[in-house]
Order: sequence, then structure tokens, then C-alpha cells
Amino acid sequence: MRTSRASMVLVIAALLPIAAHTARAQPANTSQRAFATARQALDAAIAAHGGLEALQAIKDVSRTGNGTAYNQGQSLKPGTPYSTRPVSVKSVADLARGRSFTETITTAAGGIRTPARAVLRGEDGFTVAVLTNVMSPMSPAAIGGARTALRRDPAAILLTAAGRAETLRDLGEATFDNHKHRVITFADSDGAQVALYLDAQTHRVAKLETLADNAVLGDTLTEVALSDYRPVNGVQLPFKVATRVGGELVQEIQYSEIKANAGAADATFAPPSGAVAAKLVAGPTTVVATKLGDGVFFLEGSSHNSLAMVLADSVLLIEAPLGEERSQAVLAKLAELAPGKPIRAVVATHYHYDHSGGLRTHIARGATIFTTAGNRAFLTKLATAPHTIKPDSQSRAKAGPVIEVVAGKKQLGDAAHPVELYDVGPSPHVDEMLVAYLPRDKILFVSDLFTIPPQGPIPPGTPANREFSDKLKKLGLDVQTIAPGHGRLGTIQDLQKALDTPAPN
Repeated sequence: MRTSRASMVLVIAALLPIAAHTARAQPANTSQRAFATARQALDAAIAAHGGLEALQAIKDVSRTGNGTAYNQGQSLKPGTPYSTRPVSVKSVADLARGRSFTETITTAAGGIRTPARAVLRGEDGFTVAVLTNVMSPMSPAAIGGARTALRRDPAAILLTAAGRAETLRDLGEATFDNHKHRVITFADSDGAQVALYLDAQTHRVAKLETLADNAVLGDTLTEVALSDYRPVNGVQLPFKVATRVGGELVQEIQYSEIKANAGAADATFAPPSGAVAAKLVAGPTTVVATKLGDGVFFLEGSSHNSLAMVLADSVLLIEAPLGEERSQAVLAKLAELAPGKPIRAVVATHYHYDHSGGLRTHIARGATIFTTAGNRAFLTKLATAPHTIKPDSQSRAKAGPVIEVVAGKKQLGDAAHPVELYDVGPSPHVDEMLVAYLPRDKILFVSDLFTIPPQGPIPPGTPANREFSDKLKKLGLDVQTIAPGHGRLGTIQDLQKALDTPAPN
């Protein structure tokens, strides 16, 4: 018995350190357990993609691909099915030096085949309108977006998550594409929470998810699905990428070629020869008011413009683009120009998201929104979209939209400041489109059907330009000044110049 008991004591003594270690290894609370599970899943994913050393050895990735873009928020009419357009993409992600080059070639609705380049060079960057060879500095927001894209490149996303290991958490299991997945999340350096769907069998990244505010859609989930994995320099990379926004497919790209460590030459990131250097376009809070006549103000300074007519007792605003930030800045500017006069009417030229994103601010203040019949349901949905991630003024007001439909022609303004609205749709750009004509000043406000770049030459005419010109001739309007929804002020002669400029083959 003594021997047996002594042996037992020795065994227990030997097991005590193991038991203590096991107790310490067990996570003490919910956060620790969620981290431990996520860490294990991330390590398995890193191994499945080629291993830590192989991923770290990828310094640059070059891609060539083609696909389809679905024109969410830019289609001929609101709602699905969306019109589509082909997209060709060439890109270089210089992961080692924080640089990227992306060239896309596509044809927007009512436009012509247009190449465009975006280049990130660490702390700065530029874009190039290839047709006119105008080079514009990237805005701080665009630079931030390009740097985010590098961190979340399929070749870098697992390393990015590992670098933010203290924020890793497990979200449990989920089914995606008829397969079980382990879902883990981490907080990126820009504050965004990124969810990774890791296939339960292959442990590869099948999807990335982020949640953010959208000016039109409200709380919006963006999903990037990765598939068709193939080995590239010892690392598994996806050759197919599909993006959904708010549950709707917006783009599918199939890559025909992906190269790793092919070399990211400095020339790739250099400005093009002979490019016209443009100035930086200001952010949405910059509002510059140009007086075009008695009580008529062109509100520019950002990527989008509006036109304001100061009436006897109120202000008529034509176009409320972008979002709450821009609308509040416009309100502040108009309070300087016309103190004590509220905006009681806003003209929404068309539904496209970038031109309607600021309407919620004016709906919250009780303004009447003038639009065409096909946009009524869209505006009602816009007004009621939940914005809990980034509450705006309409989130607090919860005002019902006051909508007045324009059919054909509508007279607004007052006796001293007449404004005529015309529906010039259908157009190759959008089915329904309002333009605003000020007969006293011979000014026409138009969005998208004719854009005059802020700097550089006027680009070649498009099918939308030609259709618009024909409509103006039929209306018989005496237009001298064109106030565009984008870019600088122009003339009717500028429109004709665009039509006389042949498009490249």
C-alpha cells in the first residue's frame, strides 16, 4: 500500500504542472475564447494559402482580367435588373513599397470606351483621364481607399489580419455558397471591421465582408467573394473576384493572368508623358459660390455641383449630390448668401446615387423634392433607409418625403426669377432626366448629359451628348451658359465642340 500510495503521489506531483498549464491555456473569458478560436482558424488559413514565409515572400502582384460591371446606382432606371458594361482591368500591387497601379477600360451608360488610370505612390497618388491626358492628384479619401485596397489584396489579407492579431475574434460558423465556413473578424487600421469567411474544408478565404454607411442605401454590407484558386509562386491566389453591395452583384472579374514577384518597375508608377497637370479637387465640404445673375449662384468646389436660385421668400436648389456632408455645407453657404431664406424646393435631376445622396438632408427639413414619376418609389426608399452606423439628420427627423412629379415641363421660381424644368429623357445615360432652364439668364443646369472637365480639353462627344443636343434643339431653348453637374461652367459652343471632336478608335 505504501508503495502504491507513494507512486500515486509521484504521479499526481508530475501531473500538477501539466494541469496548471492546461488551466492557464484555457481562455478565461468570452473575449479570450473568441480570440483563441479565431487565431487557430487564421493560422490554418495561412498554412492553406502557402504558409507564412511564402506569403511574406510575395512583394508584388500583377493581374490582367476581364469581367462585367452591374450599374448599381448608375443604371437606366432604379431597381434591378441593372444594365451592365464590360470591364477590362490591368493592375500592379506593389505590396513591399505601398504602391499600386490600376487601369480600367469600360464604357459607361451613354458614353464611349474610356480608359482610366489610378496610381498610388505611398503617401500620394494621381489619376489619369487617358482620353484627354489630364493628370489629377488623388484626394486624401482616394489615397486612403487605395491604401486600404493594398492591405486587403487577396495576397495580403491574411498577413494584414495577423498584423492586427489583438483584434481577432471568432464569429462562429456560417454557410456560404453551400459550404460551411468559419467566420473570424479583425479591425483594420482604418477602423473598419473585416470579416473573413474561411472554408471549413480547404481553410481558404472565400469571402471578405465589411459594413459601412452608404448615403443612399444606409447601413450597407459589402461582400468580396474569392474563388478559382490557383498556385502562384507557391501561394494560393483567387482568379475570380465577385463583389456585392447591399446584397446586389456589382462586379465580376475573371483574371486570365496573375504574376507574383515579376517586378514593380518605377516607370509603371510615373506620370504619363506630356500629361496636363490638374489641381486637386476639393472635398465635399468645400462650396464655392459663383454668382451668375441676380440671385443665381453656381455652387461648385467639389466633384459635384448645384445651382441655387434665391427667390423672394425662399431658395430653390437644383441638385443635392453626394451625401449629408455636402448638403450641410451647401446649407451653410446658402445661409451666408441668403440669410433667413429656407430651401423649400429641391430639384432631383435624376436618381443616380452620386446625384441623389444628399436629398435626405432636405427631406428632413421638409423641402419638396421635384423629380420624375419613375423615381417616386426610389425616393421613398431612400428616405426610409436605416442609417444606424452613421445617423444623419433624416435618421432623427424621420420625415416623410414630400414629392412632386414633373411630367414633361414644370414652371417653378417666381415672377422675378422664373425656372423651367424639362424632362429630356429617355437618354442613353438614364431613362428620366430633368434639366433646369433659367430663361431670364439663359442658363441651363444639366447633370451628366454634358460634363465639362475642371481642367484640360473638352473630351470627344458621346452618344448621351448627341442625344442631349438634339433634345435642346427640339425644345428651342436659347442657352448661352451651361452649368454642369460636374466640372466647370461652359457654353453651348462647348457642347458643339465636343460633338465635333471624333472619338478615338
